[in-house]
Parts: sequence; structure tokens; C-alpha cells
Amino acid sequence: MPPVTDENHETSWLHKVMEVVRDGFVVIQDEDIILTNYAFTDMLGYEKDDLLDTAFEDLIDSMSRKRDQEMIEALVTGENATRFNTRLTSKDKNVLHVEITPTEIKLEGKPAIIATVRNISSRMELEAAVTELEKRFATLYDMSPVAYFTLNRNGDIEQVNAAAEELLGVEAENLIGRSLSEFLPDPEPLYDPGADIVKEALRGKSVSGLEIQMKRGDGKVIWANISSSPLTSGTEKVNEIGLTAFDITTRRGVEQRLRHESERANLYMEVMSSDLNMTNQNVLFALEDLSISIDLPDRLRGLLSESAWSVRSASRMIANMGVLISLGQAPPNKVQTRLQPHFNKAVREVTRDFKWKTLNVKSNIPEQSFNVVGHAFMWYIFFNIIHYSASEDPSTTVDLEIKADVTEDGDMVRIEFLDNGPGIPDEHKDQIFRRTGGPEEQLAGKGLGLTVVDRYIEHLGGRVWVEDRDSSDASKGSKFIVLLPAWKEELKIPSIMFYKSDHCVFCGPVLDSLKVVLTEMSISPSNIRLINVDDPDSGINEDDLPALPTIHLGTKKLAGFVSEDDLRVELTSMLLMSG
Repeated sequence: MPPVTDENHETSWLHKVMEVVRDGFVVIQDEDIILTNYAFTDMLGYEKDDLLDTAFEDLIDSMSRKRDQEMIEALVTGENATRFNTRLTSKDKNVLHVEITPTEIKLEGKPAIIATVRNISSRMELEAAVTELEKRFATLYDMSPVAYFTLNRNGDIEQVNAAAEELLGVEAENLIGRSLSEFLPDPEPLYDPGADIVKEALRGKSVSGLEIQMKRGDGKVIWANISSSPLTSGTEKVNEIGLTAFDITTRRGVEQRLRHESERANLYMEVMSSDLNMTNQNVLFALEDLSISIDLPDRLRGLLSESAWSVRSASRMIANMGVLISLGQAPPNKVQTRLQPHFNKAVREVTRDFKWKTLNVKSNIPEQSFNVVGHAFMWYIFFNIIHYSASEDPSTTVDLEIKADVTEDGDMVRIEFLDNGPGIPDEHKDQIFRRTGGPEEQLAGKGLGLTVVDRYIEHLGGRVWVEDRDSSDASKGSKFIVLLPAWKEELKIPSIMFYKSDHCVFCGPVLDSLKVVLTEMSISPSNIRLINVDDPDSGINEDDLPALPTIHLGTKKLAGFVSEDDLRVELTSMLLMSG
């Protein structure tokens, strides 16, 4: 540094200057400290007089003296002194990281060094923490089982981790610089997944959970779950795109096999059910024909009756199996349902099954109008509970009381079935509804009727359980309790316009998410009006839309990939505005 040539510096002037600055100042002459300020002494925990005439080098940490020997020597001798970082030891033996900036001066005609000493311990600690975090992130980045890609604005790969190399079967040096589209399905007219992912990111939007095919370096096609997000660095402009992917080929293959097996099982079940039902009907017809055509002894007539009952029970079992499968595959739509017709049908069917018993059912359902969330098979709920009570009651006269009422909050309809049978032990009260678990946990000979009841009610958003009719005596009958959602008029909402096309990457996933969210909110997906812009009769030009899909929710417009959470927020806002 060039020396300050003015030789008329006064010590008093230096004192004044040094005390108004916030950094530590020392003046070194002949390697000793001859002047200092309170900022420096406070930094080290000394009094001023303690440091005067002290060798500056004595304040430097012993390890740093060895490491920074040349810089320290230049500082205290004044020969080519330059700025450097080192460590000082405070009075209480704490080590401080400091930055020293020296300037050569003349003091009373003699060479001296005036040094600014800035405490940078906090900065060094922060830098060390950042470095440590960077190392940890780098380790996690490389060790992550999820493939990470960094793309530029053109969709070219700039950085990858080890999982990305493994996913695509290509080393990093052969991935960097190539376009992501090279590893996606070949673009078709108007269908380019890679370009659409980049386009969404440049619009500042994230994509999550997109399942598409990818091509490995060896030409093998795999399925991957892809998510992407725009990356910015201090500005709103998107500089890069972060993309993650993981292999779901095995899962997709298992799902496909399960789908095929399910379809095959359903086919077998449908054929078997149809053939068995036809066989059962023929057997029942023959048994009834025998019972009325031939004068048989009472013993044989009883056998015919028992055989008819067994065949009819088998038919019910097959029907219940079909119900359970259909509930899993294609559950019926929930609609406004009046209880009375289903109650009447159930009583008729049970009476038909138990011709040797007298069924007395007392109920307030025919006298009042109860409307619930239900479907065309609601009678199965009544039928299976009444049927269970009738089959368990050893009496030839079965008395049942069925009471229905609306709960106090008006949200549910509570139905109680009270019988006079032998009751149900506490340990069996849950098992009778669920034919699950090992053989030792199942109730043999109870059929699937109450399992069907449980599944139907669960699908409708209700509950079913059983209690003792008399809480003091379990042997005096059972009380089945059913809670069904009361029907409430569906919210009137504006029509939802969904603009799509056959070549749109995000249209299918977003439409599926929209239907899921609407169903969660008890809004029929039929409120969605689908408009295919590929259809010339639609009257819509794709260029007039911001992106595909475009969704109109009342006055709100959404475009491109929209997550379930965002759809939920916007639909809630629309409902509040329309209400």
C-alpha cells in the first residue's frame, strides 16, 4: 500500500478519529501497540492500559501465528502489509475471528501501521454453517433414491444426481447438455410432455405426481412419477427448473396385473352367479312343484322345506358376493332416497324367505317421510338386518320394532332395529359386520348379509353397530342402530367449464383430481361441462386459451396443471361466493 506522506499527524487527532469508528483500531509501531480504541479493547475484554506497549503478535492465536506467519510479519514490520483474516485470543481465552486491514502512516516522523480490526466471528460461524449445510445437502442429494434433475429454461439438463443416472441408465457426463425430451416419449403432433413441463415451470407453476413414460439410455421404456418446480434466485424470473422422478414401472405392472385379474375374477363371478342362480331357481321351482303336486308325509315335506331354505340361502350368499364386488368396482351413485319403498320391499322379501314363521314388524317408517342419501339398493340394508334377526330368533313368531328419527342437528337419520332374539355376545358385536381376519376370528355360518350392510352404509357416509336391547340382560334381544346421512339439497353452483384436448398432457390428471375434490364436497361431477377444443363444433380455438386444460370456476380461471389442493381452495372460494 502507498504510504501516507503527511508527517504532521497528531496523536490527539488519531484518538478522536479512532473513538468515533465502530471497528477496532490499533496503531503499531516497532511491533508494539502504541494506540488503540475502546472498540478494540472491548472486543478482547481488556482495559486500554493493558494493551499499550504490548506486542500485537502476542494477541494472535498460537495456531494462527504459524499459519499466518508471513502476513503477521508484514503487518508488524510495515513491509508490504495487506488485508488478511486471522484469529485473536481474548482476555478470557476465547478465540475471535478477525479481519485486519493495515495502512502505512508516519507518526511523529516514524513509520507506523494503523490497522482496522473487525470481528467477523459471527460471519465465519454463519459461513461454516452454510458450508456444512451445503455438504449435507450434497450428500443427501447424491444419496437420495429419488432422481433429481436441474434444467435450464430450454429444458436442457444441467445437473443430475446418482439416482438420475441409475433411473435413465446414463452417466452424468452423457446426460448434461441433453434435452429432457430425449428421454420422454417421442413428441406427437401437439403432444410434447417435455415442452409442456418446461412451459408450466416458466409460467411459475409446479407440476406434481405426473405419471408418464420415460426412455432409458438402453432404449427400455419405463414408467416414472414426475414433479417439477420453477427455481428462482432472488428475482421473480425463472432461471432454472427443478425436476424429480422415481421409477413406478413395477407398481404400474402390478396394478395392470391386478386389473386383469380383477376383470377375470369379475367375469368368473358373473358367469358363476348367473349359472348358479339359474340352477337354484330351477331347483326351487322343482321343490315347490313337488310340495304342491304330491301328497307327501310331513317328514318329507319338512325336508323339502329345509332344502328350499338352503337353496334360497345359497342364492342370497351369491347375491351378497356380487354386491360386495360391485361396491369395490363400481359403487352406485348417491341420490335422494325415500326409506319407505325400501322398507316395504325388504319386509316382503324376508316374509317370503321365512314362510314357516310369522313376521310382525312394527315401524313408524310408513307413516313418515324420511329422505336420506342412498341408492336403488337401500332395501338390502333393511333386508339383511331383518333377515338376520328372523334367522336367529328360534320362535315361529318373530316380533320386530323398527324406529326411525332425524337426529337433533338434522344431519343424520337414525334407524333402530329391535328384536327379541337370543342377543349377541359382546365379543361378536363387531365381527358379525366384518368377515375379515383368520378363521378363528370369523363367525361361521353367519353369511355375508351384515357385511353387505356395513359396506353399503360406510359407502354412504353412515355408521352401523349393534347393542343389547336391554342393557341389563344381553339375552333379551339385540338393537341394531343405523345412521344414514339425511338428504339435503345439493349446493347450487355455477357450471364448471373444463376445456381439454386429446393431446393435452395434464388434462387427464387434472380432470381426475377435479372429480375427486367435487365428490369430497358432496358435489356431483356432472356439474363439469367438458369442452374438447379439438372438436370443430366446440367453437373454441386453443390459441384463445392461456393453456390446457383451462377451467372456469364461476369468474375464476385456472390454466395448466392444477393440484388437488389448489382445486380444493378455489372450489371452496367459489362456493362461498355463490352462497
